[in-house]
Amino acid sequence: MKQAPLSRHQRQHSASFQPRWSTVWVAGAVATALLAASVLSDATRFLTDSLVLFIFILTLGLGSLFLVTLEHTVNATWSIPFRRISENLATLIPVSLVLSLPVLIGLGRLYEWTHSELVASDPILAGKSAYLNIPFFLVRFALFFCVWMAGYRMLVGRSRRQDRELQPNFTEQLSKFSPVFMILLVITITFAAFDWVMSLVPHWYSSIFGIYLLASCMVAGVALTTFVSVQVKMKGALPPEVGPDHFYNLGGLLFAFNTVWAYIAFAQFLLIWYGNLPQETIWYAMRTGNGWWAVSWLLIISHFIVPFVALLPRSAKTNLKRLRWVSAWVLAAHGLDIYWLIAPSVRTTSAPFGWQELWLPFAATAIGVMTWRWVARQAALIPVSDPRLESALHFHL
Repeated sequence: MKQAPLSRHQRQHSASFQPRWSTVWVAGAVATALLAASVLSDATRFLTDSLVLFIFILTLGLGSLFLVTLEHTVNATWSIPFRRISENLATLIPVSLVLSLPVLIGLGRLYEWTHSELVASDPILAGKSAYLNIPFFLVRFALFFCVWMAGYRMLVGRSRRQDRELQPNFTEQLSKFSPVFMILLVITITFAAFDWVMSLVPHWYSSIFGIYLLASCMVAGVALTTFVSVQVKMKGALPPEVGPDHFYNLGGLLFAFNTVWAYIAFAQFLLIWYGNLPQETIWYAMRTGNGWWAVSWLLIISHFIVPFVALLPRSAKTNLKRLRWVSAWVLAAHGLDIYWLIAPSVRTTSAPFGWQELWLPFAATAIGVMTWRWVARQAALIPVSDPRLESALHFHL
């Protein structure tokens, strides 16, 4: 049986919220100017920052797709009014593929295992050469994006088709597809973390590192969905039925996933500190010299302590203004985390920050706003034909 369309009042509140184009033009122009200067100043530093931007945007997209997959897997209803927002933000996955081009071109400057003469003279690199070599790296790169794009087309494409074709059986199909895709998502993100971040220091290894990046994706996806959801709600672009109970669950997810990230990060550090093996402690040693120790403490404070304290009260999770600044704060802390994971592994002697990194926040802002403006026009802001939407709008704790 086909789902009846929403009322005119509900459709009016489903209209897409569009940020201003001026944000894109200003941020894009500043980013372009600073980027050009950075390339001329230090090509390796520019490639390192390009890898940071690529991973940052990719984790935002993967985290958003993770939320969509999780909703279908557990058949959640409260999150349905926010699902289209997460679906739109998942478009950052194909966008990140474009951002990967400088990284792929500059593999030789970033990854020492790409140099055959160095591999031949190093027993550890030689032992890992069957896995860490350029052809196999590119094959895995393509495989990861094929899996993610297939999941994106299935989950997001079917959701938009449901709006047009009024087919309630699409919901059941996605509920069956999502558990399988969830497994593939976890596996591919884990190996992508090994390939793109951990192999920057090929002598180092951590079996928990893939879970660390997965937790980062989860935090990024919830934080971005929360920030955009609060924005569109405060602009009146969500139905009036979406209220405090819905946002309480979003705030609770942000609090929970951020705490999971902190637990994984501490577990990795504790195991390496307790083992005290040179081949493992070298990674943390890189993050204690040349000013990186202060950045490490800043990451602990900004990514865990501040969000934990800010979201701990029950009332904080229903306060839209607090949710907005906390989610924006977490996104900035996530960016710092990605930078902390990557930059010290390549730039072992320079100071943590310089003017060369100023283009990164401007570029991320321009990419995010431009992507949202483009994709939000393609469908209503909520899945208007989902058979569970009516019960979702009247959800109460």
